[in-house]
Amino acid sequence: MSSRPLMRNSSAILDESIWLLYLQKSPEERTSEDLDIIYSRLKTLKVFENYPEDLLRDIALYSTYEEVPAHTTLFCPGDEGLFWYTVIQGSLEMLKGDMETSKVNSICSLGEGSSFGESVIFGNKRETMIVTTDPCQLLCVDANHIRQIYDDHKDSMKYFSGAPGRPVSTCSYDTNHDNIDGRNSVISDSSSLAMEESQISMPVACALESELTLAGLTIYQIINEHFSDLIADHQVNMYTYKRCCSGQSLVNWVIKQSAVNRSRQQVIAMWQALLCDGIIEHTLNEHNQFLDDDKIYYRFVDRPIPESAKLANSPGASGRFEYRRTQSCDSSILESPIMSRSSTHNSISSGVEGGGGGGGGGSPTSSPRSSLSSLLEDCFELIAQLGPEALIYATLIKSPDNRSDDDIQLIYEELLHVKAFGHLSNAIKEELASVVQLENHPVAGKYLFKEGDAGTSWYIILKGSVNVLVGKDVMCTLHEGDEFGKLALLNNAPRTTSVQLREPNCVFLRVDRDDFTRILLSVEKNTVKIKEHGKEVLLLEKSTGGKYLVVKGTPQKMLEYLLTLDISPGGRDAAIDESFACDFFLTYPAFISVSELCDGLIKCYDSQAPPTPSPLERPRSMSTESLPAEATEEQLLTRRKRVVWAVSIWVSMAKAEVVKDPTFQKLLQYLQKSLAKDGLEEDQRNLNMCLMDTIKRSSYHEGTKGGGSSGLSIPFPMKKPSVSEIKIELGICAVPPCQPNDTVNLRIHTIDKKCCRLHVKLSSTSRDILTEACSKLGLDLSSHELCEIKSTGEKIIFKETDLSIATEMTVNGRLYALPKDSEAAISPLPDQNQKPIAPFPESEGSREIAAHLTSYDWNLFSNIQQMELIYQVFGRHRFSRITSNLDVMIRRFNEVQYWTVTEICKESNLQKRVKIIQKFIKIASHCKSFNNLNCFFAIVVGLMNGAITRLKQTWEKVSVKLRRRYEQFEALMDPSRNHRVLRAYQQKLQPPIIPFMPLIVKDAFFLQEGNETFVDGLVNFEKMRMVASKVNDFSYYRKGSLANEIKMLSNKNSELQRYIRDFKVIDSQQVLMQMSHAIESSKRTQATPTS
Repeated sequence: MSSRPLMRNSSAILDESIWLLYLQKSPEERTSEDLDIIYSRLKTLKVFENYPEDLLRDIALYSTYEEVPAHTTLFCPGDEGLFWYTVIQGSLEMLKGDMETSKVNSICSLGEGSSFGESVIFGNKRETMIVTTDPCQLLCVDANHIRQIYDDHKDSMKYFSGAPGRPVSTCSYDTNHDNIDGRNSVISDSSSLAMEESQISMPVACALESELTLAGLTIYQIINEHFSDLIADHQVNMYTYKRCCSGQSLVNWVIKQSAVNRSRQQVIAMWQALLCDGIIEHTLNEHNQFLDDDKIYYRFVDRPIPESAKLANSPGASGRFEYRRTQSCDSSILESPIMSRSSTHNSISSGVEGGGGGGGGGSPTSSPRSSLSSLLEDCFELIAQLGPEALIYATLIKSPDNRSDDDIQLIYEELLHVKAFGHLSNAIKEELASVVQLENHPVAGKYLFKEGDAGTSWYIILKGSVNVLVGKDVMCTLHEGDEFGKLALLNNAPRTTSVQLREPNCVFLRVDRDDFTRILLSVEKNTVKIKEHGKEVLLLEKSTGGKYLVVKGTPQKMLEYLLTLDISPGGRDAAIDESFACDFFLTYPAFISVSELCDGLIKCYDSQAPPTPSPLERPRSMSTESLPAEATEEQLLTRRKRVVWAVSIWVSMAKAEVVKDPTFQKLLQYLQKSLAKDGLEEDQRNLNMCLMDTIKRSSYHEGTKGGGSSGLSIPFPMKKPSVSEIKIELGICAVPPCQPNDTVNLRIHTIDKKCCRLHVKLSSTSRDILTEACSKLGLDLSSHELCEIKSTGEKIIFKETDLSIATEMTVNGRLYALPKDSEAAISPLPDQNQKPIAPFPESEGSREIAAHLTSYDWNLFSNIQQMELIYQVFGRHRFSRITSNLDVMIRRFNEVQYWTVTEICKESNLQKRVKIIQKFIKIASHCKSFNNLNCFFAIVVGLMNGAITRLKQTWEKVSVKLRRRYEQFEALMDPSRNHRVLRAYQQKLQPPIIPFMPLIVKDAFFLQEGNETFVDGLVNFEKMRMVASKVNDFSYYRKGSLANEIKMLSNKNSELQRYIRDFKVIDSQQVLMQMSHAIESSKRTQATPTS
């Protein structure tokens, strides 16, 4: 049993309940299917990624799950060790010191994926204290079982983070104390900057995928054989450079040959990846960053295939390819490394089905020229996935003195996604972007610093992991995204621990002490504080762009400040961030009520006080008591116009959500009278036009539900839209958006098999639904609670204030009225895990199915009101507002991914199962080409489900071409560096786009959990600005309309349309695993657990 989580409809990759349910079973009760599920999830944790399968399966067998509240002490120095731990979610602090005198120093922070507590292996007592800083989910293995695992897998224990008691001298490390200040890889000769940068970049090149090398060599071969005029001799300053190309010509060539629109910046990143990998080099080795310049020349390096690539591309290696150099035009196309997976690329892109799917057949190679284009595009696509990382590395390699404004902006955008910088203000991040440096270490075992050394740098792990040691004992392991070394800089104290590299090719961000100190002083210098009665009411910071940004303040003072600014071009406050007003009125529900905001606007309209001085004209800290007593007539007129402008911004941001509010309608009536009285007819007309546009759009949506009243009370007449207008705007088959007054049918079950039907509004609370259900069923309201029983049997309890119950439920969840505190297990109803009867549409074309999926998803995505994300972030129960349209879109992701798994697992015939998998890969490919990332990734996540990946016999028969295309899709799902590859891909797309919804929800959840809404009693407006940015992305994604091809294909087949809109799926992972084992038994028999 668990309480209702914040986001219950996010996908399986975000919803931990699917596998945590099996962790809560005792080891003796776990079935082979349970262990498969646990094992599949453990593989995704960073700490376990290199563990051998048999070792990880033993950990899966004996692990237990524990939830620990924040500020809880797990153990203290001197305690007996009971468990070995791994952090699933949350963070903890490792402390060391004298507990009796309370002199305790922080050693490090432990985040997701970190492991600790290895002292239990040898029976040693604890030497540190571990305290949770956030609510944590921990994976625990008790002392007896971890010792047993250690004894059974001694040869594999090198994968452990290090057991205390084991001498670290087994690792090789540099004992030169003069070179352990964290700069081992940096050459100190300042006159050899190019050499220094080259030395730093080498490990980065080694870390890139071997496929990059093969793709680069393929491009070199194609240029040699088909575009030989691109490579020529160039003479500069009386010196001739043999067989080279300018950076500008290389960029132009890729843009011209590319089948998709790529910006110059994206192409530069691609060539940067090839430069890092050594495919190309600067003619004089002077530049380690690729430059789009017609006077900078690069040449291709004629190099052999690296051994790692040969091994990866051996005939038995799954999903790889072989590079064979040939001379003839046609054979070079057919035998190139990428061609084996690209030969039918054109047929897929054009909607013609190849072998293995439904539909007609198509020739795999239509012509040498089209095959060559397909081959190039596959190479470009592969390189583009690695380009962003190579570009950011190359930029970080530059000396801070040599970084351009574009370089600093690129680094700043990267720092926004670094977990260690999440708590810092944007001004500090901008400063850090100009000084942060890249540091890498190719050899494992080396010390970054040792206990007692002076603190010289602050480190953040970009790649790899480190061990934190006290003496010779490993206290914990830190992974990608963790930071360390900051406390020694803040306290100006020696290091309290040693840090040793745990694996080769570790890469860090480093901030040196002098820069760290200077940034702290600089931020204080560029801060403007406004005080009233001795207390801060508004704080602004000057950004590197010279604009003043509101950092925090009281809601009333921020509103007053907003209404007194002149941010027009050339105005006195032109340096103020112009997006402040939009962000304020988009996020206002988090910090001020509608009534308070309306009162504030009326107060400002009537106020006689003078405007607040600009930050450019005031001292760094000032009091409002020093202002003049009254404003001039011109200032009063300007302020009233600003109030009208602010209300228009408010309406454009919150739309019908605020226009329907009775308090807001009173504000409108007051403004209408006041504007007429003050002779501001033009401002009155502008406000009315804004209101009319908003109300018209709202009426379109509500008109589709029977033409009922919109519920809007406006102070001027307005024509209602006709039925024909509504059909043109929304489309005849469109699904209208959910409204609070919509009624839904709910079935409420009881523990004794009774059931009743209710007709309730979406805006009904859990308490309202339970009250009506208890009345119909004859139950005692005070002793019952409303719950959902998921198809897995898990019980979720709704809070009394929860809204949108119907759309909040999981795909196959059912509602129950159950006695409070009941421990009785409720078995899922038979229909919750019933195998779907409807056949898979094998005869339909993959492109047509993708078009139907995209059309429906676009409809659902367009229905989402942007304020719904605001309510979701800050908690819908706080606002009594529904977020049903957002719920439906998130649940759609789950429906599609479980549709993928269900359709494959229910097919017992091997050959048909192979065709279905191939069909799904093709559907995913078309969804990707339609910019439907939500459906594309839902299918990919479905194919990545443990119930599908274990079907070895099935996957062996999937065509090599489609298998490799699927592996490209998997690469886009790489979660490292906060889904960098996925974000980079999505960023290059042009709207309309249906984004990957679970990532949007994850970002929203991170913003809420990682940033306080109020700091020192003031609104944290930096958080509001970040939230507003995420919400504004919705508007960008929804620009334009779907392509005519999608509209045409999705209107052809009404039967397919009904099938797509009403999937019948199984969403119980345990049932899916059972079905998977039934159609293809496992070759590996699980060992029977011993008690």
